[in-house]
Amino acid sequence: MVTMNRATSSWLSPAAIAKATGGRVVRTGRPALRVVTDSRQVGPDTLFVALRGDRFDGHDFVPGVLRAGAAGVLVERPLEGRVLGGEGFVVRVPDCGRALIDLGRSHRERCSARVVGITGSCGKTSTKDMLGFALSGLVPTVFSPKSFNNQIGVPLSLLAIRPETEVAVVEIGTNAPGEIAALTAVAQPDIGILTCVREAHLAGLGSLQGIAVEKASLLRGLRPGGVAIVNGDDPACEAIASSLEGEVRRFRIEREADWFATDLRFHGLGTTFRLHGPRVGGEWSVTLPRLGTHNVLNAMASVAAAAELGVDIHEVVAALAGLPASERRLEPKLVGGVQIFDDTYNMNPASARAALHALSSIDTRGRKTVVFGEMKELGARSGELHRELGAEVAAQGVDRLIVVGVGARQIADGALERGMPAGAVRHIETSADALDVLLAELEPGDLVLCKASRGVALDRLVDGLVRALGGDRDFGGSI
Repeated sequence: MVTMNRATSSWLSPAAIAKATGGRVVRTGRPALRVVTDSRQVGPDTLFVALRGDRFDGHDFVPGVLRAGAAGVLVERPLEGRVLGGEGFVVRVPDCGRALIDLGRSHRERCSARVVGITGSCGKTSTKDMLGFALSGLVPTVFSPKSFNNQIGVPLSLLAIRPETEVAVVEIGTNAPGEIAALTAVAQPDIGILTCVREAHLAGLGSLQGIAVEKASLLRGLRPGGVAIVNGDDPACEAIASSLEGEVRRFRIEREADWFATDLRFHGLGTTFRLHGPRVGGEWSVTLPRLGTHNVLNAMASVAAAAELGVDIHEVVAALAGLPASERRLEPKLVGGVQIFDDTYNMNPASARAALHALSSIDTRGRKTVVFGEMKELGARSGELHRELGAEVAAQGVDRLIVVGVGARQIADGALERGMPAGAVRHIETSADALDVLLAELEPGDLVLCKASRGVALDRLVDGLVRALGGDRDFGGSI
């Protein structure tokens, strides 16, 4: 859901919406102030876009939406035979999904806010959250509260821009070739961040080279005079950066760049490091309430973008120290003396390695257990990548590995092939059975990392652990 104030409402009149989307006004009415795609969020002054999905059709909710007082609806089907209450307007378009994108582009073109576009195989949501949070207390900023990075989320993010907005932080993702280029043309970013290029969505993009080409389209689609901010430690990102004609800023760890970090230290409160910005002649001590080298990279990307926006870096660094927990993204939960790291939002080989390295950096008096589920959308290389991850688990000195589900079996195979003791590796068919095993074996002082692709629903296992162990609170001290 996005909200407009009265000063921007006139462009959401029926006539303006029809012009922007190539639609036709079926019934007129007062202008809308908000745009929603979820009928449960409808209220006065709402424009409801009747999207169709695999399991729903927004047109089924149109009568109820209008009776609830919506300002109007955007439809692509005739409404004959349906009882339409209320006084809301109706605009009919050829395709509601296309119309939502057209509305986002139209609004972006009339706004003066600077847009920061963020993409990458992993880290884009965390970077969006870091930058959005840090900027929001310093300049008028909008950023989506969730991972709004597709054909629905990107236009909704843009539609949140108001006249007073100075910065919009927009996440841009992909599942197939051409999607980032299309969404970049809608968002028209002034600044582009590329977090990394790794094996993810191989089923749709085919190869690492295909992923690189797709991710690079964000940086190639920046507005004239735009600035690209790239991970200089990532070989594919570096290759892309070297091919760009415009301004490029690099961030790295332990190697000099436009922005680089040294003296990394991991502890119960998160991560502390020295941030160097040679171009701006500064050096800062940074404490992030997040674990892992990958989060240091995300933080540097955020600081680099803030610098290009002209925001005071001291204030940005201070704001980053107050970052709230990121739900299901290496989110710490201390229950019954057991430290759980809930990283169940999603999983690909790069994010799994990052989580493993974060876990290995923490000292604990107990044992370290990793619970992994399947990584989806990896195409023909799926088996190989799962086995490689298992080998990495063994190399990191994890005490116990539990893999959940048939698709994750090859992670266990990779760990065993690398020499992890057979008694330390378990393959379990269901999350419920894995929960029983964990509850029988965990002791106070133990650490548990839980991670899988979203479709595996390993978050239910974490929630079960939290309930069974008796509570839920963020971790705020040393273990």
